[in-house]
Amino acid sequence: MLATLRKGFLAVEYVTTRAVTLFSCGALALAAMLACYQIIMRYVIRQPTSWTEPVLQLAIIYMVYLGIAVTFRRGALVSIDILATMARGRWEAVMRWFILICVLILLGHMFWYGWAMAARAQVNVHPTLGISMMWAFMSIPVGSVFAMLAVVAHFIDPPPKLEVEA
Repeated sequence: MLATLRKGFLAVEYVTTRAVTLFSCGALALAAMLACYQIIMRYVIRQPTSWTEPVLQLAIIYMVYLGIAVTFRRGALVSIDILATMARGRWEAVMRWFILICVLILLGHMFWYGWAMAARAQVNVHPTLGISMMWAFMSIPVGSVFAMLAVVAHFIDPPPKLEVEA
């Protein structure tokens, strides 16, 4: 039963992290294309566009907040390498649990305050795009939920340890 639940959770997490990875890569590509478009329009054609800068900012914001899930899943964001390589047995388990709890608390705060910011910004309208500023702030709670899934998946199914040679 527990193995089936673990396998199901990891399958869901794999799909969500894969989707977030593709979305983040698409946001990066969009940001790069918009930056090039903006430069060409402003300095070559001399007809600057007002909408490219805020769309570029939104793309980068979503890329970062959704991309943290991928970083957490790979164990690359918060890394205490010296302790991880030295810890064995019970100390390794204690350290992994401690890190998991700390990161989940951080992501929980991100979700809570990101949701509150999005709720407050719901009535604010972006002057250039004409959309609610809530959509920019929603990247924080949405990204934190995907990151929570990735952190738990990293805890359940960690990548293989690298042996450090002295």
